[in-house]
Amino acid sequence: MKKNMKTKLYILAIFAAVALVSCDLNQYPQGDNITKDQFEEMDDVLGMWARGTYPLLYTYGGDHDVFGQRSVDLATDLLCGDVAMKSQRYGWFVSDEQGLTYQRAGYYWSLYYNVIRHCNIGINYVDKFGHPELDFNPETMTDEQYLAGNYYAQFLTMRGWAYAALQRFFCKTVDQLTESGSDIYTELSVPIYTEEATLGDTILGAPRATAADVYLRIEQDLLDAIDYFEAYDAVPRASKLQVNVDVARMILAYSYLNKGENEKALEVAEDLIETTPATLLSNKEVLTTGFNDVKHSNWIWGQDVNIETTTSLASFFGQCDIYSYSYASAGDVKGIDANLLKEITALGWDIRENWWGNYYRANGSSAADYQYAPDGKFYSAASTELQGDRDWLSDHVFMRLETAYLIAAEAAWRMGGKDAEALNYLDQITSKRIKEGAETAYADYKNALAMDHKALGEAIRYNWRVELWGEGYGLQTFRRWGETVTLGENHLRMNKTLVPSTIRIFTFVIPSSETNYNPYIRPTTEMALDNN
Repeated sequence: MKKNMKTKLYILAIFAAVALVSCDLNQYPQGDNITKDQFEEMDDVLGMWARGTYPLLYTYGGDHDVFGQRSVDLATDLLCGDVAMKSQRYGWFVSDEQGLTYQRAGYYWSLYYNVIRHCNIGINYVDKFGHPELDFNPETMTDEQYLAGNYYAQFLTMRGWAYAALQRFFCKTVDQLTESGSDIYTELSVPIYTEEATLGDTILGAPRATAADVYLRIEQDLLDAIDYFEAYDAVPRASKLQVNVDVARMILAYSYLNKGENEKALEVAEDLIETTPATLLSNKEVLTTGFNDVKHSNWIWGQDVNIETTTSLASFFGQCDIYSYSYASAGDVKGIDANLLKEITALGWDIRENWWGNYYRANGSSAADYQYAPDGKFYSAASTELQGDRDWLSDHVFMRLETAYLIAAEAAWRMGGKDAEALNYLDQITSKRIKEGAETAYADYKNALAMDHKALGEAIRYNWRVELWGEGYGLQTFRRWGETVTLGENHLRMNKTLVPSTIRIFTFVIPSSETNYNPYIRPTTEMALDNN
């Protein structure tokens, strides 16, 4: 390492952290003040472009149910029924509650392809410094070249993340493909655009790639990102909004799990668990965090919301927290499915049942609207009064360490012969979710799981739905496990039985905004049937 490089890079990272709160470069600069060419002649172009990636995660989209990744998380958890709405006074997210997926497909498509395009342009900027190498002599490198290696890893991670999301939303699961007589090598998924395709910015479109090719793109990006993060590890992380090697590993492990490559999923999840500085949420913190502070040690990736980055009512807390001035506090509660809450309560030992309905329990029938509200999981730290917080500065979680343990548990369980290992990973979470005085009940529960493979699988699925409720994993859990769900009474939708194989609802159709203008994709009968 060059002398003083760590000190210099640390100082640069401090400036980067400040810049993260206000830099939004989701497209080439344009207008009267600066041109693309002028921008490219500025100092620290690469750093500005890298920092400009992250506002794409939380940018307000013009409606109060369109505010980046956390709006996607909420919408998809509503779609699968884990989150429920029983009223529609204002109308936000009603289409998701009712299963009208065609109204969301265009936003998801544009959100993730905008991230991909941004990352491709960033990688092209990196290459102007000379493509980063994994085998290098730090003594011969400038600080800017060293930083470029880390930025390259960030762009690869974000691109892999975006393709992984598109694959989940717009392609059938591996089991669904098998049931329909297809496979990942023949099934068409989404178009792939790389930095070469984006170079010159004149591309008119691309054909749909096979699911196998999309998975390969995800894996190559994330494996390379991990290597580059490790090689250029002297660059300090500016904030938890900036992706790092932990984030890359988590996305990769989750993609392997969804692909059905369980051995690889387990290996990568174990690497993350063994190397991360993050720690699991402790029992004493389960009901006290509010999931509102990025500084919590189990948060691997999240947004520190401040006065410049808040999107106010158009935010997760503006939709879900009854202690913020929000749509939830005014009656449009996005609460837990009543049947899922019954499952939690029936166990007797699970303290997480107190993540929902505390205001209702304290105030009785006069607070019936809030019976299923997540007022013990997602709540403002600034107020204990209904609608008391009108600043909307609660932080947003994108990824927690608990997810890695669930990936490891499920992957081990699916491999067969590894139930003890699967139970151990699951127990690392659930042993920290026990009510005081319920230790014996939990011990009996755990012992029963050790003797019953099917029951263990159901416990893993249950914890995906409960532990990560409201964090955007519900839809894919529903699709991957393939279990029919009977909804509780607190839903607007008429059909209370959800079947994962109903492809038309739970696998998104490529939006008309793409089929109308991409010359390689046309709205044909064949494509419509492909998405039924």
